Amino acid sequence: MKHLEKSIVIDIGNTRLKAGVFFNNILLSQQKIKLTDEHKIFDLIIKSGVKSIIVSNVSGKEVVILNQLPADVAVYNLGSETILPFKNTYKSKQTLGADRLALIAGAQHFFENCNCLVIDAGTCITYDILTADGKYPGGNISPGLQMRLKAMHNYTGKLPLPEWKQPEELMGTDTKSCLLTGAWFGLLGEIQFIIDQYSKDFDDLKVLLSGGDATILAKHIKNSIFVNEHLLLYGLNKILIVNVN
Repeated sequence: MKHLEKSIVIDIGNTRLKAGVFFNNILLSQQKIKLTDEHKIFDLIIKSGVKSIIVSNVSGKEVVILNQLPADVAVYNLGSETILPFKNTYKSKQTLGADRLALIAGAQHFFENCNCLVIDAGTCITYDILTADGKYPGGNISPGLQMRLKAMHNYTGKLPLPEWKQPEELMGTDTKSCLLTGAWFGLLGEIQFIIDQYSKDFDDLKVLLSGGDATILAKHIKNSIFVNEHLLLYGLNKILIVNVN
C-alpha cells in the first residue's frame, strides 16, 4: 500500500480530540488535547511539518484554528463525499458517522481481504461489517454500558444510578447490583449474540474491538478478538493516503 512519509490524523469528540502522528504508516505517537487548547493543535501541526491532515469530527463543533493553517497544509474533512479505500454501500450515507467509516478503514488496514466485524464500545456500541471483497454494507447501533445505566435511572421514578463496579456474579442481590448485572451481562450477551449471528453469514470472520470499554469487554467474550484502542487513528491514516494519492 502507498504511504505518506509523515501525516497527522485528528479525531474530534465533544470535549477533546485525539491526534495521531504517523511516519511511514506507523503510529509514532498520539495525544489527547482539550478543545479549549486550540493552540496546541496548531503548534503540533506546524512543528511536525506535515502538508496533509485528515479530520473526523462527530462533535458538530467547529475547531476554528484548523481554518487558520498555512495554505500549503491540505485539510481533509472526513464525510460522505470523501474517497474511501472500500466501497460504501450504506443506504443513508449522509447520516453515517465519520468515526464508523474510520473504524472500517482501520479494520481494512490490519485485515485486508478479510471479513471483519468492528465493535466500538463507547457511549454507544456500534457494530460494522467489512466484507472480504472490500464492501461496507452496514451494521448495528445500541446503547453503551453507561448509557444503559443512565437510561434506567433517568426514565424511571425510583431506580438509582449506581457507581460502576464490574459484577462477578449473574444474580444481583439488591437494586444497585441488579442494575449493574443487568447492564453488564445484557451487554455481554448482546455482543456474543451479534458475533455468533454474523459468523454464520461471513466466513472466517475477524472480530475487532475498540473504544473505551474494549479492554474489559474483550476478557469476557469467548471468540478470538483483535483489540486496538487506536484502530480509528489507523483508519483515518489509511483514508488520508487514498485521498492524497
